[in-house]
Amino acid sequence: MAKSGRRLLVVAVLICLVACGGDPKDADPIPSHEVEAPSRAEQSQDLVDLHSNADGPGCSAAVAQQGQVVWRGAQGLADLESKTAITPDAVFDIGSVSKQFTAAAVLLLQDAGRLRLQDPLADYLSSFPPWSETTTLDHLMHHTSGIPAYEPLLQDQGFELTDRTTQAQTVEVLGAVRKLEFTPGSDWAYSNSNYVLLGEVVRRVSGQTLPQYLKVNVFDPLELDMVVEPTAAIPGKALSYQGSAPQFEVVDYQWEQVGDGAIQTTPTELARWGDNYRTGEVGGRKWLDAVLEGAAKGPPGLAGETARYGAGIVQGENGELAHVGAWEAFVTGFWVSPDRATSLAFSCNRASDALALLASLSSIWSTS
Repeated sequence: MAKSGRRLLVVAVLICLVACGGDPKDADPIPSHEVEAPSRAEQSQDLVDLHSNADGPGCSAAVAQQGQVVWRGAQGLADLESKTAITPDAVFDIGSVSKQFTAAAVLLLQDAGRLRLQDPLADYLSSFPPWSETTTLDHLMHHTSGIPAYEPLLQDQGFELTDRTTQAQTVEVLGAVRKLEFTPGSDWAYSNSNYVLLGEVVRRVSGQTLPQYLKVNVFDPLELDMVVEPTAAIPGKALSYQGSAPQFEVVDYQWEQVGDGAIQTTPTELARWGDNYRTGEVGGRKWLDAVLEGAAKGPPGLAGETARYGAGIVQGENGELAHVGAWEAFVTGFWVSPDRATSLAFSCNRASDALALLASLSSIWSTS
């Protein structure tokens, strides 16, 4: 019998004893296991259920400790029409949680002596305006460049999110920016443009596209089932939905940019990746140090405190690492504990309060 059923049984026994004239004090002691607090797995599943609907869009989540997956949970439907359930193996677009992988590619190239974070963007995009001569790769990495977001720039040209737009178009529209929003290094402002341009730098330096480079140098060595593919059909991928029952609508954007997002994977694979922040299996000690070197004071952390933005990852005041992402109607959260022993991730196929869910899940798993 499930714990909830046992608890109801205990209550029923007590009611019967009183109603029938018996004294509860004469009853056998309730075994201690009947009042145990829910396990972390149960608490985590309850959270997933809270943010999901059994007969609508939902979520999947996973937790790993020292690289070993210790819990997975899911609820909801990956496809409303076919009634296909979300399972722990369902694939999602993880949006901006992808940025840490782009940053990893740049740091690996730096370690190989192929580039330096102090290099000006003009070294790699010579056709860009004069501001590129004083804007460094480090500024891009930490969102201190002042480069405006590319999405409104493309939309100003008449493109809708359902229209096809390419990486090349995005680089072109950014190359037409005449003035930055602030002097590089003087402020912090999150901009997807920074990571699209870093993805382009990876391509020009390595001779491989960012998807190819990450597959060879990160995904395959760690045996991660991940792919950078913004628009192609992915086996086992959930559809994303906006609206509310019974009027859910599929959201399907056709923008092809990479670097700022576009990784397709499961929360399980993300949780497994999190152990690289402990082991440095890919990148080694230099990579581990470089992830947070030069982190810029930026967004609020999970507890509302001022956090620092490192190499595609946010560091909280207590040392935890986290990032959330959203694209189409997908939302994803990723977290690594301060001691780097525990990592977790979730993805949902309907807009949800990602920060609240991530803060709650991390709170459950932050104690040993």
